[in-house]
Amino acid sequence: MTSPLTRLHDALGLRTTPAIFFGSAAVVVVFTLAMGLFPGPVQAGFGVVSSWLRYDAGWIYTLSLSVLVAFLLLLAVTRYGRVKLGDDDAVPEYSGLTWFGMMFAAGVGAVLMFWGIAEPMNHYANPPLAGTEPFSDQAASQAMAIANFHFGIHMWAILLVPGLCFGYFTYKRKLPPRVSSAFQPLLGDRIHGPIGKAIDIVSVVSTVFGLGVSVGLGALQINAGMNYVFGTPVAGWVQALILAVITAVGTASVLAGMDKGVKRLSYANILMAIALLVYVMMWAVSSMDVIRGTVQAVGEYLTMLPMLSTFNDTYNSGQWSGDWTVFYWAWTVTWAPFVGMFFAKISRGRTIRSFIAAGLGLPTAFVIIWMGIYGYSAFQSDRATAAGPGTGGDLTETIVTEGNVQAALFQHLQEMPLYTVAAVLALVVITVFFITSIDSGALVMDAMANGHEDPAPRRQSVIWAVSIGAVCAAIILTAGENGLAALQEVIIVIGLPILLITVTQAGLLLQALREDAGTARPLRTRQWKPVLPAEEYHRRAREDGVDVSDYVIRPEFEVGTEPEHDTHTPNTWHQQRTVAAKALVTVGLTGGIAAGRTVVGEELERLGAVVVEFDDLMGEILVPGSPVLEELREVFGDDVVRADGTLDARTLNRLTAESTTARTRMYEIVSPAVRDEANRRARAIGEDSVLVVDLALLAETGSAGDFDQVLAVSAPAEQRVARLMDSHDLPREQAWAFIDEEALDAERAEIADTVIENDGTLEDLHEAVRAYWEAKIQPQIEAARGVSP
Repeated sequence: MTSPLTRLHDALGLRTTPAIFFGSAAVVVVFTLAMGLFPGPVQAGFGVVSSWLRYDAGWIYTLSLSVLVAFLLLLAVTRYGRVKLGDDDAVPEYSGLTWFGMMFAAGVGAVLMFWGIAEPMNHYANPPLAGTEPFSDQAASQAMAIANFHFGIHMWAILLVPGLCFGYFTYKRKLPPRVSSAFQPLLGDRIHGPIGKAIDIVSVVSTVFGLGVSVGLGALQINAGMNYVFGTPVAGWVQALILAVITAVGTASVLAGMDKGVKRLSYANILMAIALLVYVMMWAVSSMDVIRGTVQAVGEYLTMLPMLSTFNDTYNSGQWSGDWTVFYWAWTVTWAPFVGMFFAKISRGRTIRSFIAAGLGLPTAFVIIWMGIYGYSAFQSDRATAAGPGTGGDLTETIVTEGNVQAALFQHLQEMPLYTVAAVLALVVITVFFITSIDSGALVMDAMANGHEDPAPRRQSVIWAVSIGAVCAAIILTAGENGLAALQEVIIVIGLPILLITVTQAGLLLQALREDAGTARPLRTRQWKPVLPAEEYHRRAREDGVDVSDYVIRPEFEVGTEPEHDTHTPNTWHQQRTVAAKALVTVGLTGGIAAGRTVVGEELERLGAVVVEFDDLMGEILVPGSPVLEELREVFGDDVVRADGTLDARTLNRLTAESTTARTRMYEIVSPAVRDEANRRARAIGEDSVLVVDLALLAETGSAGDFDQVLAVSAPAEQRVARLMDSHDLPREQAWAFIDEEALDAERAEIADTVIENDGTLEDLHEAVRAYWEAKIQPQIEAARGVSP
């Protein structure tokens, strides 16, 4: 029986996960109504928590961001940097310039247009560092370093860590494009359950509100610019109209799709932004000083970066860092899920190293240039209108004294030639930046609600695009700037759980990389099957002509794609079933001919182990018509199967004896079936059973990883020769020939967990086996039975 939500979902013609879609929508509607109708109480209520987070717990943000930066830099230089966000043979879909344009537009492009002049001027007029005089050269240098710090490496780290996680788990592990998918190493299949859905709802809501603040502030800035250029009144209804236009164009871009919409807008806008940047530099009071200052800002930023990375304004009780740094981090992190998902979407096929290097380096370099040109030209303009040294000018009056931040850019442009053209261009750039934020956000939120990136009803993307504009418009029309202030308090509170999610994602990404990559060089990663949410899987299964055989609901990797040295196996549902079907302890028993391996096996059997001879069990499994035998025929040819369908063991032995590669391949095909049958027999005895597989060629076939423990039996070569001559009546030369054909004892010892030396009496050998059992096997049996040691 379907739930009411599912029936409503289907009646609306949607194709999402109802709990996530309606849960997110409900939270957005309730909070929007509350902030629109009761902005004061909402701001006051959330303000208490927000104030505590900003001024008392702000160090959490400072520390976390520095940890994320260190994580990215270290990850880039490790061998994991060569792993691709996607299949091992994937290639990037977008060129470098287009990729950077889309990344920058969706990231901080719109915010930089707002704060590019306003932030340097604020720190220039009110230096936060002790001993710095306002409006001094030192204050200007520090202001540029602080502005670059807020929009440089640290801000991009907030966006890149989720981007890496989404790129890896969505395109490498092929999980649904949701924030919860990054928690698969921790939650396993529960990413589809209540915990996973809660994570996704929080992420969607934070994205809507985070973008809502950005777009709302953008409407204020556009309105201020129109007031400067055209004399348009600054009023709520004007801002609502601006939001309507932005939302309408954003919706049209959503309908056009990623390549025709977001890609083209981003590409065009980055070119217009660069043109505006060049214009400001050309008409600054001194263009050469602006260029000199921008170059100098690089060194000042790098010099102050270590100090700023841990600066918490301790001696002023965190007041400045709470107002600026913590506010920025808390705001940015709320739309990190959307931006990160978007980064992942456009970065498929790039290596982790290139993603980090370009994602941190290129935007930060562009930010330094942007801040340098706007900031230093603003300093020059302000000084030119100041009453005297050490005082502020016109820009200080507007930005700092009056608090009219949104008018800063247009007031600065007013002093330059072709003001109307430049101001209109600035309005277009700001507007398009916000349009690309809306359309890319809508596409990503739709994918998060759907749980896949395949074509879906377009009305869903439209709903998300409209919701962002509607949130802003409703708040501005009902409560104006007070509503936006209330929304800012809300996103600061939402920012903390999102920050904790982001830090956790970094650790889980590292765990996933260790699971999928192992220690092999060159790097070969585990490959995963595409995962669909249960709702979408069942929908497709019911549709005519749709093959769902390539998809799974529970995360599952492709057996056979494990790294050569599988050091960390993912704890998937299938892996749990595999472990449940195994014996409590599996032991690979190996040793050279006449070393005493058979005697050791017999003694282990007396102690309670299930001992199977690999070759004997292989003969029982390779019966006519068995899938394993058919696979051997495909690999080694029809000669290995007789006319009656039985295995021609002599031919197979000849082929594998002549080639190490062929022998390894034969064991790769046969071992899983032998292991499963051996485990079945062991489990039939009890859950605390011990399985011993006697495999003489364990070292030669690379099968050590198939067992919990490897036990090797060794004996001096002279004793083994004597035993062969004794028991098989062989001449000395032939006995030595048999021993020379085998792996060396040193090779077996290298892969063995325990080596039993059989160089004494038979009773000595039995005693050594019992000692091994007491030390390595019995404790595990007692632990499984709940017996205290």
